[in-house]
Amino acid sequence: MKILLTGGTGFIGRNLAMKLSKMGFHVLCLVRNMRRAVWMGQYPGLEPVRGDILYKNSITPHIRDIDVVFHLAGVTKARNKDEHLSINAEGAGILFDSIAMEGRGIRKIVHISSLAVAGPHTSLYPARENDEVSPVTHYGESKLLSEQLLREKCKDIPWTIIRPPVVYGPLDRDVFIYFKMAKYGIIPILGNGELELSIIHVDDVIDGMILAAFAEASDGEIYYLSDGKVHTFAEVAHMLSKITGGAKIISLPSLIVKIAGIVADGIGCVSGKPQVINRQKVKEALLKGWVCNTDKIREELGFHPAIELEMGLESTYLWYRNAGWL
Repeated sequence: MKILLTGGTGFIGRNLAMKLSKMGFHVLCLVRNMRRAVWMGQYPGLEPVRGDILYKNSITPHIRDIDVVFHLAGVTKARNKDEHLSINAEGAGILFDSIAMEGRGIRKIVHISSLAVAGPHTSLYPARENDEVSPVTHYGESKLLSEQLLREKCKDIPWTIIRPPVVYGPLDRDVFIYFKMAKYGIIPILGNGELELSIIHVDDVIDGMILAAFAEASDGEIYYLSDGKVHTFAEVAHMLSKITGGAKIISLPSLIVKIAGIVADGIGCVSGKPQVINRQKVKEALLKGWVCNTDKIREELGFHPAIELEMGLESTYLWYRNAGWL
């Protein structure tokens, strides 16, 4: 079986590529910068090929004879809305156009979207697959548009959409920020940390994606993923404090966080690089919750997450230390 993977040098994509290699698959990994794919030479079956989802001619030659496509290429942070739309939506549309024209033998497209598509939800009313969606960030809007483009352009090819929440684990650089701050003895939280979150370890996300890729029951379906529990930011902070040796949890007022987002956006404009903290991320953090219900994927595909949050955070902390990140 031959698989095409976009986003294979990113956090989730790299973990997925390594898992597919161990499973014995031949995986074409579409990459823009071949230097970022050097590590693939250590994994049997991984074949980096030069390509960019924004350029159709660079995609088309690699689609023929593909059985399954995992589309993960995209950005979670950008300097502005246009950057989000260009990569997450326009790029996805170009890829799906190419698949529709050249990928008639493809058995499944697994498209990685986001809980951000749903908009904010709490434990009282968690996001469910049949709910109306209402994204409130540029990222969420761009991922929703990518879903719509998939449905529009690939009507004759089976597809599945996965909407993960916060994902953490080895190679992640977003949640890593909190591990890094904990190393210096502090973990900042907004207010009393009552923000509710669905969270999942990258290994469980990958298991859910692979499960969906080879299950006919997932054709034309959307699934939320999480570890099956609802966590608060304060709960996560206390776990991190315990794991990293007692870092002090510091409560930040919303005004300070808003100012930090504005400053970070200014730095991003000057440097040309999007920042981990920005006004869009602050907007997400100031809401009451990002929670999803995962009954559907459990009942239809038999998905069961294996990694409890504290265990996952601890193993991730050890990975960061062993990899020299901390």
